[in-house]
Amino acid sequence: MAKQIKKSIAWEALNHIKTERSGDWFWIVGVIAVGIAILAIFFDNFLFAFLVILATFTAFLLAHSAPRMIKYEINYRGIRIGESLYTFSGLESFWIIDEDGYERDRILFKSKKLFMPIITVPLGEHSDMEEIRNFLLEYLKEDEMHEPLSEILMDRLGF
Repeated sequence: MAKQIKKSIAWEALNHIKTERSGDWFWIVGVIAVGIAILAIFFDNFLFAFLVILATFTAFLLAHSAPRMIKYEINYRGIRIGESLYTFSGLESFWIIDEDGYERDRILFKSKKLFMPIITVPLGEHSDMEEIRNFLLEYLKEDEMHEPLSEILMDRLGF
């Protein structure tokens, strides 16, 4: 009897982990942002000041937004995240980060694109990481990588 090969693996996971932030967090971030904007204006860099205020406003909006459930699928063409498809031809490698049942288990994909070098895909409650690994090995090489410093820093700062 021939072994049946899976055509795809699909699951759902939250697009981000909601962390509770105190009022102090909002005040500290706001004061720092205003301070940077004032400093930018002092150095006649109005565009940077505007971008800092805009980024802070966006961060505040995201801090209040509830996580959304996103559908993920790995198939013979590539990785589907919601409605976006990242084909295997546009990817170089992958690495699975297993944090021992922690809700932050994820897959990192190294992209060939300059402005999106690493794509992070949360595994949510999908527990069969070995199945995902074996499926991906048919299309991509496995290469140890780490999350970008910007993601680690934003996570530590509570964003």
